Amino acid sequence: MGKLTGVLIGCGAIAREHLAAVAELGDVEVAGVCDISPARAEAAAERFGIATWYTSHQKLLGDIQPDLVHITTSPSSHFAIAKDCLSAGLNVLCEKPVTLDYPEFVQLKTMAARNGCVFMENQSYRFHSSVRRIEDLVRSGELGDVLEVQVCISRDLFGAGNPYVDRNAPHFALALRGGVIGDFLPHLAYLAHMFTGPVRDVRTIWTKHTPDSPLPADEFRGFIKGAGANGYVSFSGNGQPNGFLVRVAGTRMRTEANLFEPPRLTMKRSPPGEPALMTLVDGIAESRDVLLGKLSGFPRKLGGINSNDGLSELVARTYRALARREPPPVDLEDMDAAARLVDCFTREDLKL
Repeated sequence: MGKLTGVLIGCGAIAREHLAAVAELGDVEVAGVCDISPARAEAAAERFGIATWYTSHQKLLGDIQPDLVHITTSPSSHFAIAKDCLSAGLNVLCEKPVTLDYPEFVQLKTMAARNGCVFMENQSYRFHSSVRRIEDLVRSGELGDVLEVQVCISRDLFGAGNPYVDRNAPHFALALRGGVIGDFLPHLAYLAHMFTGPVRDVRTIWTKHTPDSPLPADEFRGFIKGAGANGYVSFSGNGQPNGFLVRVAGTRMRTEANLFEPPRLTMKRSPPGEPALMTLVDGIAESRDVLLGKLSGFPRKLGGINSNDGLSELVARTYRALARREPPPVDLEDMDAAARLVDCFTREDLKL
C-alpha cells in the first residue's frame, strides 16, 4: 500500500504542531498546504519540505484528493471549510473549537455521517501520555471507583505583549461564546467528560477579575454532575503560575498531572505496606517520569514545537485508523458530548 496523503489549511502557529506530528510518520506525506497569506503558506511549505502551497482551499481540494484534511484556521472559518471538505467526501481533523456553536456542529456531524467521512476535533490532551496513564489506572481498577475529576487551567492573559488583550489587533477568540476562555473550554469539556461519564447537570460561574480589559470574562468555574462521577473545571486568566492540572480521585488512589509540564504523575494511595516506604517509591517513580519527560520534550522545544505529546499520538492514531479502515480515535458521539458540554458552559440560564 502506498503512502497516505494529508493536506493542511491554515498555516499559523498550531499548523507547525500538526505538520511536525505528521513528519514523524514514515507512511504519510503532506501533499499541500494553504493559507490566505502567500507568505505564510510558502514559509510553511519550505520549512516542512512540502512541494505545493495554495492561497485558496477550494483550489487545493480541487487539485488534491487527500486521505485527511487538517483544518488549522481560526474558529470562525472552521464551519465553512469543514463543510466544503465533507461535501467532497473528505476526512477532516479540525482544530478546536470545531465550530462557534452547537447547531453548527450538528450540521457537520450529520453531513459526516451521511457521507461516511471521518470528522474529528483535535482533542490532543485526551491522548497526552499522562492522561492515558490515568485512564489505565481507572481501567485496571487500581484507582478504584472514580469519585471526582478536576480540570483546571491557569493562563496569564495580561502579561506584556499578550495577544489576547491587544486592543489594536483583537484576538480571534473574542468572537467565541465566552470570549478568550471559549478557546479553552473544549479542553475542559472533553477531559472532564472522560471521567464523569454522561452529564446530568451543569452550573457555571463567570467573572471579570481585571476590569480594564477587552475580555468579557477572565475567570470561569464549572460544576458537573455526571453519571459516573462529579467534576469541577476552571479557567483562570489571573492565577499564577501557568498550569494545566488534571486531578482524578478514586476510592483507592488520587492522581494528578500538570499537562503544561513534562509528562509525569503524582500518585497518592493507601497501600497495605509501610506508608513512608510507599511515599519514597512514589517519589522515585515521579522523579523518573520528570527526567524522561524532559529528555523526550527537549528536541521538540529546540525546534520551536510544543512538547505536548498528545497531538503526535492523536495524529498517528488517526492515520493508522484510516490505513486499516478502523474507527477513528475520536468518534462523532465523543465529539457531540464535548460540544454539548461546551454549549452548557456558555448558556446564560445555567450560570449561578
